[in-house]
Amino acid sequence: MNVRRLAYFVLLALATVHSAAEDSVVVSWSASADIFLSSSFNKPSNHQRAYTTQPSRNNEIGLMLASIGLSVSGPNYRGRVALQEGWFARANYSGLDSSWRMLQEANVGVRVADGLWLDAGIMFSHIGYESMIGRNNLTLSRSFTADYTPYYSTGAALAWTVSDVVSVTGLVLNGWQQIVDINNDLAFGARVVVTPSSTLSFNWSTFVGNEQARGTASMVRFHNNFWVEWKATDRIIIVGLADVCLQDTPADTSTKQWYAGVTAAYSPSDQFRIATRVEHYNDPANMFIATPTRGPFQASAASLNLDYRPNDAVLVRGEIRTMIAGEKVFPSHDGLKSSDTYITVSTSIAFGGNLY
Repeated sequence: MNVRRLAYFVLLALATVHSAAEDSVVVSWSASADIFLSSSFNKPSNHQRAYTTQPSRNNEIGLMLASIGLSVSGPNYRGRVALQEGWFARANYSGLDSSWRMLQEANVGVRVADGLWLDAGIMFSHIGYESMIGRNNLTLSRSFTADYTPYYSTGAALAWTVSDVVSVTGLVLNGWQQIVDINNDLAFGARVVVTPSSTLSFNWSTFVGNEQARGTASMVRFHNNFWVEWKATDRIIIVGLADVCLQDTPADTSTKQWYAGVTAAYSPSDQFRIATRVEHYNDPANMFIATPTRGPFQASAASLNLDYRPNDAVLVRGEIRTMIAGEKVFPSHDGLKSSDTYITVSTSIAFGGNLY
């Protein structure tokens, strides 16, 4: 896909929609920035965090992610363009996509029928509970499964709101977190969200596609992502997460990766929130995570998070997280270790509103 051309047509479409229906279209903007400092007890010599993208650097103060976006919404059309920069973008947009890391979103949508929308372009991924926008998440760091499933995707999505309880989305994609396609095969995805009440939501997201580069043997990946969110009270949220992924191997067999985790958050007041997460990630064949020893990545982690929100714009966060693996896979200043504990603090600020 020609990304320059895509961004141009998205901007043109947004302008056209507004000029065609000025009275009914809302144009809004948003901007945010997140400053991080993370320090590992292992003190890795190259300042690079292992197995995490937020944080992605150690013992450095820096811009984790800054973004600015423009959105247009109306009865029959919608679209968004957003730009970004920061450590997170540099850590996640690799290979051919690294040239386009500043383009966070570029998509347009049209209402096909009541409750049925067709969107196309660069979009946030349909997989996972956590967002690339840090302040939207319950915890400061990302879960293992968030960092090793797509944060973004490129393609087309047909979303159908079946009822107040059920919504279904089908997707045709370039691939697994790909702006620039690496092969000649399309990938496919689906998402089903069931919300039986205002306090309970269930999600099932899937991905099927070949993730091998052109000129290599095809190996199909089939990923399942599940999460359930329960708002036990106005101040308590509990989230359960699970992933199972199967992928073909060159030996005509398949390998499996799986994940399980629970996140809980409690807000004693409007200004403060406490959150904790426990999780386990199992990747025995290094489908997603390559270790320095070339051995399996099988690790558990636990974190404790404290948020302070003095107003709607500012969010100050602190977290301590410990990761423990079955083998020595975590870099340190004196070799590999089987565990890693680090403390992270961040301050983010966000603004936005309607232009007209």
